[in-house]
Amino acid sequence: MSRMTPEEIRLRDEAISAGRVVRPAVKRAKARDSIPEIASQPRAPAKPPGASLSAGKRCMSIQRALEWAFGTEHASLEFDEMGETSGSQRMGVDGIWLMMQRGAIGCEIDGGGRSDPAWDAQIIASTVASLPVSHGGRQMAVFVAQHARAGIAPDWMRDARPTIQPCGMRENQHGERALTEEAHHLGAQGWPIQKRIGRKGRVFEEPVLYCPVVVTPTGSQIAAARRRYLEWYGALLWILGELSALDILVGVELTQDMPILTPWRAR
Repeated sequence: MSRMTPEEIRLRDEAISAGRVVRPAVKRAKARDSIPEIASQPRAPAKPPGASLSAGKRCMSIQRALEWAFGTEHASLEFDEMGETSGSQRMGVDGIWLMMQRGAIGCEIDGGGRSDPAWDAQIIASTVASLPVSHGGRQMAVFVAQHARAGIAPDWMRDARPTIQPCGMRENQHGERALTEEAHHLGAQGWPIQKRIGRKGRVFEEPVLYCPVVVTPTGSQIAAARRRYLEWYGALLWILGELSALDILVGVELTQDMPILTPWRAR
């Protein structure tokens, strides 16, 4: 670009003073001024998880809610959260340890991944994980979760009756028969060998035979199964009370329906 001559400079100044020339306005300052206005605008409050379901809740019994949380939503028990909230020491790993383990095998394990369970399912699983020791603790929590995933109630040995069965069977040309043993092997509790005199006066020694039997199922086994069912029922009752007291479920409305307390008596 060539330099202006003194005459051109004089003509330019006269044109500017007369108002015949207008300098273009710089618009960059306006763009800068708009930035604080955008930043100062308030953000919309975040919606809580599952807020869209609050309009229409699904009514479920506690047993059905557990089956939905663990079976349908695949919620899992997280016992570590109890250690964090109670202040007790807990074992954990960090990202550096995970990177070292992946470096040791030279790759990262592939995983398909899946979406997180529903908000209500996580709340239900957290409540199950916090079962107190008086209601079975972690062992009962795992017991409840396993049956909920399977969609069944604990086996209380329906139609079970103590029966006497032989310890073993044997088969010969005459058919199948129970195994027998000699009673004198039982010692003082058994029968001694019996002597018999034949027709010609000959003495024969013949052992007394008996059939060993076993009782199955025993009355203690049936009682233990039904006692376990009652413990499961008590755990469900506690979980229902805790969730009803918290009242933080968004899309599920728990009813007061419970499984039959003693199904072996209701028949």
